[in-house]
Amino acid sequence: MRLSPFANKHTRALRRIDQARQHMRPWSGPAPIPWSDPEFSRRMLEVHLDPETDRGTRRPEVVTAHVDWLLQTMGALLPGHPGPWRILDVGCGPGLYGHELARRGHHSTGLDIAPAALEYARRIAAEQNLDCRFLDLDLTQLPADPAETFGVPFDAVTWWFGDFHGFSAARVPGIIALLAALLRPGGLFVLEYQPLDQFVTDGDSTWDLVRRSPFSDQPHLWLQDFVWHADAVTESHAHWILEIDSGNLQEYCQCHQGWSDEDLDAMLAACGLIEPMRHPPVTGVDPQLEFPLVITRRRAAERDHGAA
Repeated sequence: MRLSPFANKHTRALRRIDQARQHMRPWSGPAPIPWSDPEFSRRMLEVHLDPETDRGTRRPEVVTAHVDWLLQTMGALLPGHPGPWRILDVGCGPGLYGHELARRGHHSTGLDIAPAALEYARRIAAEQNLDCRFLDLDLTQLPADPAETFGVPFDAVTWWFGDFHGFSAARVPGIIALLAALLRPGGLFVLEYQPLDQFVTDGDSTWDLVRRSPFSDQPHLWLQDFVWHADAVTESHAHWILEIDSGNLQEYCQCHQGWSDEDLDAMLAACGLIEPMRHPPVTGVDPQLEFPLVITRRRAAERDHGAA
């Protein structure tokens, strides 16, 4: 029996998925998640602003708890600098952390590449006259001389949600070193990280039939594959989007670099970030969506030792 062109297209797509799944390697293969694509960004903003989930930006009450904790921590660890503080929010999304910090009298600068999220963040800041700004800036293209872009050094840099795991062990130290250089000596670097024992190391797959998702406005099958690469200490999280009506297939892969506590501390120290302190998840709302934090401070220059 001959299959119709429609059935043939779906069959070819399924065969393509099966073939690709057998040859998945970290940091290669399908395209990365298209965070900067306008249409993906538009759909993803709905997830960010959904008050019932922590899968995008955290729910408002979780953001509030995180900001409470951050300001208390800064007050305890920066006794000679009572504020108001300047805080850099890396991967800011729609700016909920920055907005909350500004409402409490602090300045926040957010970095992201998602156009819809940045537009929303800027609009709310303008409507509420908040002292925060949001920059469209790719972390792989940070300026070598940050003063021209950022001005006065920051009192703290925050990188929430374990997003730094989305960069390989070869790339992330350079990014963190440039971010650390934006801190004043003694300033705090707050990093939310996913412990190694929370990675999916035994493989997992899910199939979902959905009406729409951040990947498509059309009904589609959404296959997710989790593959652990022990040699690279990396998890590949593949997304296969097969549209029901058209048979069009989209392929994406999101890699997450794992770090032991010892390797993470050593990497941060090599970036000039010292005295690591660990804190459990702030709210404990969901062990799969909220992680521990490591707090370090920028090493003071020789002339500044003892001043911070």
